[in-house]
Amino acid sequence: MSSYLGTFVLDFMSTDFKTDTDTATALLSQLKEECGFDKSLEAFAILDPVQSAGWIFSKLFIAGQFVEKLYEINYTTIENSKGKKFPDKFVFWLCIKLKERGCRAQIKLSK
Repeated sequence: MSSYLGTFVLDFMSTDFKTDTDTATALLSQLKEECGFDKSLEAFAILDPVQSAGWIFSKLFIAGQFVEKLYEINYTTIENSKGKKFPDKFVFWLCIKLKERGCRAQIKLSK
């Protein structure tokens, strides 16, 4: 993994946006506290959603510095996650963490 990652931009797709964003916010807030990320800095943000065909679409932004901290404390599980490149491994790891909490949203790297 290279140092000084840029912001991760993820597509966040859900059929139950309120529940899924509440779950994602709670998880990311907990991880922010656990890894000792500077409380004065914004670590993540979820944009206002757009609805189409029964799905609700949004963007989840995660600060690169926060991703680096998460990587430091979760190195083994992230490295053992599916994917060839670090961003893919990180997103897969995050998906698993969200699913463990009952979040049914689908997330993927935004293109």
